[in-house]
Amino acid sequence: MLGSSYFELKGRVAVVLGGPDGVSAAVCRMLAERGARVAVVGPDEARLADLVDELRWGGAEAIGILAEETGAATMDAVRLGVLAELGRPDLLFVLPCPSPSGGGWQRTVDSGLTATFQALQAFLPGMTEAGVGAVVTLAPYGPDPATNAVGGGVTALTRHYALLVADAGVRANVVSWTPRESTVDDAAFAALYLASDAAASMTATTLDVRGTSMRW
Repeated sequence: MLGSSYFELKGRVAVVLGGPDGVSAAVCRMLAERGARVAVVGPDEARLADLVDELRWGGAEAIGILAEETGAATMDAVRLGVLAELGRPDLLFVLPCPSPSGGGWQRTVDSGLTATFQALQAFLPGMTEAGVGAVVTLAPYGPDPATNAVGGGVTALTRHYALLVADAGVRANVVSWTPRESTVDDAAFAALYLASDAAASMTATTLDVRGTSMRW
Protein backbone atom coordinates (compact mmCIF):
# COMPACT_ATOMS: atom_id res chain seq x y z
CA MET A 1 0.00 0.00 0.00
CA LEU A 2 1.29 3.44 -0.90
CA GLY A 3 1.98 5.80 1.97
CA SER A 4 0.55 9.31 2.11
CA SER A 5 4.01 10.74 1.36
CA TYR A 6 3.61 9.67 -2.27
CA PHE A 7 0.78 12.19 -2.59
CA GLU A 8 2.56 15.05 -0.82
CA LEU A 9 3.28 17.95 -3.14
CA LYS A 10 4.63 20.50 -0.69
CA GLY A 11 6.53 23.28 -2.42
CA ARG A 12 5.87 22.08 -5.94
CA VAL A 13 4.57 24.58 -8.45
CA ALA A 14 1.44 23.43 -10.27
CA VAL A 15 -0.16 25.16 -13.24
CA VAL A 16 -3.83 24.32 -13.82
CA LEU A 17 -5.30 25.34 -17.17
CA GLY A 18 -9.04 24.99 -17.49
CA GLY A 19 -10.70 27.68 -15.46
CA PRO A 20 -12.09 28.01 -11.93
CA ASP A 21 -14.77 25.32 -11.98
CA GLY A 22 -15.37 21.64 -12.73
CA VAL A 23 -12.40 19.28 -12.78
CA SER A 24 -9.83 22.06 -12.78
CA ALA A 25 -11.24 23.64 -9.61
CA ALA A 26 -11.34 20.25 -7.89
CA VAL A 27 -7.71 19.64 -8.90
CA CYS A 28 -6.72 23.05 -7.51
CA ARG A 29 -8.31 22.22 -4.15
CA MET A 30 -6.61 18.82 -3.98
CA LEU A 31 -3.24 20.35 -4.89
CA ALA A 32 -3.62 23.05 -2.25
CA GLU A 33 -4.51 20.46 0.40
CA ARG A 34 -1.25 18.66 -0.38
CA GLY A 35 0.96 21.72 -0.15
CA ALA A 36 1.45 22.66 -3.78
CA ARG A 37 1.77 26.25 -4.93
CA VAL A 38 -1.02 26.70 -7.44
CA ALA A 39 -1.44 28.89 -10.51
CA VAL A 40 -4.97 28.58 -11.87
CA VAL A 41 -5.52 29.88 -15.38
CA GLY A 42 -8.84 30.71 -17.00
CA PRO A 43 -10.99 33.28 -18.82
CA ASP A 44 -13.35 34.43 -16.03
CA GLU A 45 -11.66 37.03 -13.84
CA ALA A 46 -14.29 37.14 -11.07
CA ARG A 47 -14.51 33.37 -10.66
CA LEU A 48 -10.74 33.06 -10.79
CA ALA A 49 -10.49 35.56 -7.95
CA ASP A 50 -13.07 33.65 -5.91
CA LEU A 51 -11.19 30.35 -6.30
CA VAL A 52 -7.82 31.90 -5.51
CA ASP A 53 -9.29 33.54 -2.39
CA GLU A 54 -10.68 30.17 -1.32
CA LEU A 55 -7.31 28.47 -1.77
CA ARG A 56 -5.48 31.22 0.09
CA TRP A 57 -8.05 31.14 2.88
CA GLY A 58 -7.14 27.48 3.34
CA GLY A 59 -3.46 28.40 3.69
CA ALA A 60 -2.24 27.71 0.17
CA GLU A 61 -0.02 29.89 -1.95
CA ALA A 62 -2.10 30.52 -5.06
CA ILE A 63 -2.38 32.95 -7.93
CA GLY A 64 -4.89 33.45 -10.73
CA ILE A 65 -3.84 34.26 -14.27
CA LEU A 66 -6.46 35.62 -16.63
CA ALA A 67 -6.31 34.12 -20.12
CA GLU A 68 -9.29 35.28 -22.13
CA GLU A 69 -7.95 33.94 -25.43
CA THR A 70 -6.12 30.84 -26.57
CA GLY A 71 -2.98 31.01 -28.65
CA ALA A 72 0.77 30.50 -28.47
CA ALA A 73 1.40 34.08 -27.35
CA THR A 74 -1.15 33.72 -24.54
CA MET A 75 0.44 30.50 -23.31
CA ASP A 76 3.90 32.07 -23.35
CA ALA A 77 2.58 34.99 -21.31
CA VAL A 78 1.01 32.55 -18.82
CA ARG A 79 4.29 30.67 -18.50
CA LEU A 80 6.23 33.87 -17.86
CA GLY A 81 3.65 34.96 -15.29
CA VAL A 82 4.01 31.70 -13.39
CA LEU A 83 7.81 31.92 -13.47
CA ALA A 84 7.72 35.47 -12.14
CA GLU A 85 5.29 34.82 -9.27
CA LEU A 86 5.78 31.19 -8.24
CA GLY A 87 8.90 29.89 -9.95
CA ARG A 88 9.54 27.02 -12.34
CA PRO A 89 6.49 24.78 -12.85
CA ASP A 90 6.85 21.16 -11.74
CA LEU A 91 3.31 20.06 -12.62
CA LEU A 92 1.08 20.98 -15.54
CA PHE A 93 -2.62 20.13 -15.71
CA VAL A 94 -4.38 20.89 -19.01
CA LEU A 95 -8.05 20.36 -18.20
CA PRO A 96 -10.32 22.22 -20.62
CA CYS A 97 -13.90 20.97 -20.28
CA PRO A 98 -16.34 21.40 -23.17
CA SER A 99 -19.44 23.46 -22.59
CA PRO A 100 -22.54 21.35 -21.89
CA SER A 101 -24.42 23.47 -24.42
CA GLY A 102 -21.81 22.85 -27.08
CA GLY A 103 -19.91 25.41 -29.10
CA GLY A 104 -19.73 24.05 -32.60
CA TRP A 105 -16.94 22.04 -34.18
CA GLN A 106 -14.27 24.71 -34.55
CA ARG A 107 -14.76 26.30 -31.14
CA THR A 108 -14.78 22.93 -29.37
CA VAL A 109 -11.63 21.73 -31.15
CA ASP A 110 -9.84 25.05 -30.64
CA SER A 111 -10.64 25.29 -26.92
CA GLY A 112 -9.81 21.63 -26.29
CA LEU A 113 -7.27 20.08 -28.66
CA THR A 114 -5.55 23.19 -30.02
CA ALA A 115 -5.30 24.77 -26.56
CA THR A 116 -3.77 21.56 -25.19
CA PHE A 117 -1.17 21.55 -27.97
CA GLN A 118 -0.28 25.19 -27.28
CA ALA A 119 0.07 24.54 -23.55
CA LEU A 120 2.39 21.57 -24.11
CA GLN A 121 4.45 23.61 -26.56
CA ALA A 122 4.81 26.42 -24.02
CA PHE A 123 5.62 24.45 -20.86
CA LEU A 124 7.40 21.26 -21.91
CA PRO A 125 10.69 22.87 -23.02
CA GLY A 126 11.28 24.30 -19.53
CA MET A 127 10.47 20.96 -17.91
CA THR A 128 12.78 19.02 -20.21
CA GLU A 129 15.55 21.53 -19.61
CA ALA A 130 15.16 21.06 -15.86
CA GLY A 131 14.93 17.29 -16.25
CA VAL A 132 11.80 16.94 -14.15
CA GLY A 133 8.07 17.43 -14.52
CA ALA A 134 4.68 15.77 -14.80
CA VAL A 135 1.88 16.66 -17.20
CA VAL A 136 -1.74 15.53 -17.03
CA THR A 137 -4.26 16.24 -19.78
CA LEU A 138 -8.01 15.76 -19.85
CA ALA A 139 -9.54 13.88 -22.79
CA PRO A 140 -13.31 14.52 -22.83
CA TYR A 141 -15.84 12.25 -24.50
CA GLY A 142 -19.51 13.04 -25.08
CA PRO A 143 -22.54 12.78 -27.34
CA ASP A 144 -21.22 15.06 -30.09
CA PRO A 145 -18.49 14.37 -32.67
CA ALA A 146 -16.46 17.49 -31.82
CA THR A 147 -16.02 16.52 -28.17
CA ASN A 148 -15.06 12.97 -29.15
CA ALA A 149 -12.57 14.30 -31.69
CA VAL A 150 -11.00 16.39 -28.93
CA GLY A 151 -10.84 13.38 -26.61
CA GLY A 152 -9.14 11.18 -29.18
CA GLY A 153 -6.84 13.96 -30.30
CA VAL A 154 -5.74 14.90 -26.78
CA THR A 155 -5.00 11.25 -26.00
CA ALA A 156 -2.86 10.81 -29.12
CA LEU A 157 -1.15 14.19 -28.66
CA THR A 158 -0.26 13.48 -25.03
CA ARG A 159 1.14 10.06 -25.89
CA HIS A 160 3.24 11.63 -28.66
CA TYR A 161 4.79 14.15 -26.28
CA ALA A 162 5.18 11.60 -23.49
CA LEU A 163 7.39 9.46 -25.71
CA LEU A 164 9.23 12.54 -26.94
CA VAL A 165 10.21 13.81 -23.47
CA ALA A 166 10.55 10.53 -21.56
CA ASP A 167 14.36 10.48 -21.78
CA ALA A 168 14.43 13.97 -20.26
CA GLY A 169 12.71 12.78 -17.08
CA VAL A 170 9.31 14.30 -17.84
CA ARG A 171 6.07 12.28 -17.71
CA ALA A 172 2.78 12.92 -19.51
CA ASN A 173 -0.48 11.05 -18.92
CA VAL A 174 -4.18 11.38 -19.74
CA VAL A 175 -7.45 11.24 -17.81
CA SER A 176 -10.26 10.10 -20.10
CA TRP A 177 -13.59 11.50 -18.91
CA THR A 178 -17.22 11.93 -19.87
CA PRO A 179 -18.37 15.25 -18.35
CA ARG A 180 -20.75 14.48 -15.52
CA GLU A 181 -21.03 16.41 -12.27
CA SER A 182 -21.03 13.16 -10.28
CA THR A 183 -17.59 12.15 -11.59
CA VAL A 184 -15.77 15.48 -11.28
CA ASP A 185 -13.92 14.45 -8.11
CA ASP A 186 -13.07 11.06 -9.63
CA ALA A 187 -11.47 12.75 -12.63
CA ALA A 188 -9.65 15.24 -10.39
CA PHE A 189 -8.24 12.51 -8.13
CA ALA A 190 -7.10 10.52 -11.17
CA ALA A 191 -5.27 13.61 -12.38
CA LEU A 192 -3.68 14.15 -8.98
CA TYR A 193 -2.57 10.52 -8.85
CA LEU A 194 -0.94 10.68 -12.28
CA ALA A 195 0.97 13.84 -11.30
CA SER A 196 2.15 12.46 -7.96
CA ASP A 197 5.13 10.29 -7.04
CA ALA A 198 2.71 7.39 -6.66
CA ALA A 199 2.68 7.24 -10.47
CA ALA A 200 6.39 7.94 -10.93
CA SER A 201 6.82 4.99 -13.31
CA MET A 202 3.79 5.86 -15.47
CA THR A 203 3.91 7.80 -18.69
CA ALA A 204 1.96 7.71 -21.98
CA THR A 205 -0.85 6.14 -19.94
CA THR A 206 -4.59 6.82 -20.02
CA LEU A 207 -6.78 6.42 -16.94
CA ASP A 208 -10.42 6.02 -17.92
CA VAL A 209 -12.91 7.40 -15.38
CA ARG A 210 -15.83 7.40 -17.77
CA GLY A 211 -17.42 4.40 -16.05
CA THR A 212 -18.82 1.26 -17.61
CA SER A 213 -21.91 2.87 -19.17
CA MET A 214 -21.39 4.62 -22.48
CA ARG A 215 -24.84 6.23 -22.45
CA TRP A 216 -24.59 10.03 -22.33
